[in-house]
Amino acid sequence: MSEQAENTATSRKGVLAGGVVVVIVLAAIAWFVWPRPSGPLVLRTGSPQHLVTISIDSVRIGSTAIDVTVTDRSGATKDHAAVRIQANQPLMGHAGQPIAAAATGPGHFHAPSVPLMMTGPWELRLSIDEHDSVDELAVPIWVGG
Repeated sequence: MSEQAENTATSRKGVLAGGVVVVIVLAAIAWFVWPRPSGPLVLRTGSPQHLVTISIDSVRIGSTAIDVTVTDRSGATKDHAAVRIQANQPLMGHAGQPIAAAATGPGHFHAPSVPLMMTGPWELRLSIDEHDSVDELAVPIWVGG
């Protein structure tokens, strides 16, 4: 191979390597500056017996805190209820253990660590036990990376 051909090949390799580095740097910058939701995800749902507000700290892979507010259909808080939360990933058949949410005030409940093990569609199953009846709700969410 001639010296000129070697210089051209070396130059192309340097340009290619430089291009790869630029792409990696731009991807890293995009990852860190990409807008993320400010604050928790808030969802509202209900059943014939209850109105429920769910506040999820983070819908990314890992454990997240979840707050639940429960009222009756007229808006009165449910002071003597017990709330359990179970995260299920229906596509892969993953089901976490039901987690008891601690009462933090009239009609307010907090679960500090609900595991979301992978990206994709999930379902939060809530069980509201008022000692005389149990209400079951399912809320779909999408977990990102």
